[in-house]
Amino acid sequence: MDVRKMRTFGWTRVELTRRPSRVLYPMAWGMLPLGFAFMMWLFGSSPEYIPWFGAASMLLMLVGGLAGVSSRFGTLNASKVGVGLVSICFGVMVWALVAQETVSVVFGLGYSAASTYVLVKALDFIFRDAGYVFEREWDAKQNIPRGALHGWDIKTTRFSQTCMALKRFNGNSFVQIYGVVRDGTSYLRFDLLGCESKLEFKAMNFGVEWPDFQAIGHSQEE
Repeated sequence: MDVRKMRTFGWTRVELTRRPSRVLYPMAWGMLPLGFAFMMWLFGSSPEYIPWFGAASMLLMLVGGLAGVSSRFGTLNASKVGVGLVSICFGVMVWALVAQETVSVVFGLGYSAASTYVLVKALDFIFRDAGYVFEREWDAKQNIPRGALHGWDIKTTRFSQTCMALKRFNGNSFVQIYGVVRDGTSYLRFDLLGCESKLEFKAMNFGVEWPDFQAIGHSQEE
């Protein structure tokens, strides 16, 4: 599929607004308490406060992760993103176990470092995406053509601002269709996540009968 071809069927590309600063600030602050916890363990200073610093670090990392996820619709469908967030959430529990002396401080520090790395890789996956998102005006009362989507997991044919249909290429690459309402006008959005290059986009088989969507759009205009 080519971008120009999608335009001939009435789809226009959406320019995404990326705000990595919303992610970097809380994560940068999250590194500080983790560093303090490491130094306190290394020098044997105030060990009773180490779990608090460790837990605070994981909470700040979680805030950064959630900010990254909220920057793009449906990113939780990517296994890499889900694993990153779950590992950070479990990191808070790990520091609670450290406070109860169930596990060692070394384990808490090691796990926190590993989960932070996994989260960074997940966020890198989100922000490195090429951002192939398209939309076309759509009557919210009109159902999407089920027969035009081959190999898709169709959740609903009715217009919805949640995921209506999804086609997965692998655990971290998928395309989804969902609705958007902007300035009182409804749009159908085609959102591909996990594609980093134009050549990769052209090689993908979406299994969509594009003329069926165009035919419905023309009938609505008439």
